[in-house]
Amino acid sequence: MINKKIKKNLTFTIAILFLGTCIIPISNATVLNKNIGILGTATGNILYVGGSGGENYTTIQEAIDDAANGDIVFVYDNSSPYQENIRINKQISVIGENRDTTIINGVSGQDHAVRISSKYVELNGFTIIGAAGDQDGIAVYPLMDEITISNNIVKDSSYGIFLQASSTRVTILGNIISNNEFEGILLQESDRNVISGNIVTDNGDFGIALEAISKQNEILDNTIENNFAGLQIAGGSSQNTISGNQVLNNEREGIKIDGVITTTNEFIGNNITGNNAGMKIGGGKNNIRSNNFKENNLEGLYLTVSNENIIEMNNFIDNGRNARFMFSFRNAWDSNYWDDWIGFKFDLPLFKMFPKTIRGLSLRNYDMNPQEEPYNI
Repeated sequence: MINKKIKKNLTFTIAILFLGTCIIPISNATVLNKNIGILGTATGNILYVGGSGGENYTTIQEAIDDAANGDIVFVYDNSSPYQENIRINKQISVIGENRDTTIINGVSGQDHAVRISSKYVELNGFTIIGAAGDQDGIAVYPLMDEITISNNIVKDSSYGIFLQASSTRVTILGNIISNNEFEGILLQESDRNVISGNIVTDNGDFGIALEAISKQNEILDNTIENNFAGLQIAGGSSQNTISGNQVLNNEREGIKIDGVITTTNEFIGNNITGNNAGMKIGGGKNNIRSNNFKENNLEGLYLTVSNENIIEMNNFIDNGRNARFMFSFRNAWDSNYWDDWIGFKFDLPLFKMFPKTIRGLSLRNYDMNPQEEPYNI
């Protein structure tokens, strides 16, 4: 699966579309009462797609083409599925009536199922299905910012959600992203984005991946489960915060930091459980604090060519091997809970004074303050 992966070429597309006539002023609207995003204003308009209104649009793209900045395109589910590939190139909200039943099926051989090529866009309340191996579910084009993608189901596509170069201040919130051929969420050279509260499952590559110098992103409170691998930080991506995530039962690594220039990331309060390997670190100067490493098959934490990390106040419980390192130097281990500490094997005061030993090929590291009780993480 990984060998057939092809990274996308970054392209710039500018479409110039003219306004149509089937616009219903917001003051005349009587139906729209849920799922409305923050971008529609009291002076904007609501354009309806589907439903029973005689002047409603039959396709989502027709309504987008006729919209102006600040408008809302509201899509009813009774005309679903919508067999089309949509291009959002204006500052609008596109809102589905119900994410489980308002379905966009991308047409094979065409562009991404949903392409966003404008700033200040909100996309909410859809099931979005691209053609696996052919098109992404949602693609955010380069140099876009202030975009919210929330409360959607994105599945059965090539990449689920793909942020291309220099996408910033994109919020990916509360989506279900599953069964995509490659990554569920992929960021390339994209900074200061928030990925929060998503369920990312059963994807063919990493559930979430930050690549190509993606910096200062926040990955918070997601469930990343049953993917080929869980979360990857690679290609010089740095200063990212990964906190409060459930990283569970992934086929390979739960979390992988790849590349010696991938540094200064923070991993705080994550539950890394039931993966083949819990966390593999190839970069340096990372802060790994207050995480649960539990029941991972090979090891909880593995450092390889990784220097100057701080590993403190974590729980290491029931892993095949709790921690090990190779060709890694100047790492600080402090105040972790280890279920295999010698102080538990021999219930004598003398052994409570011993540090926890972390083994390398020939060298040893030490946690001088192993904890007697696991942390409540």
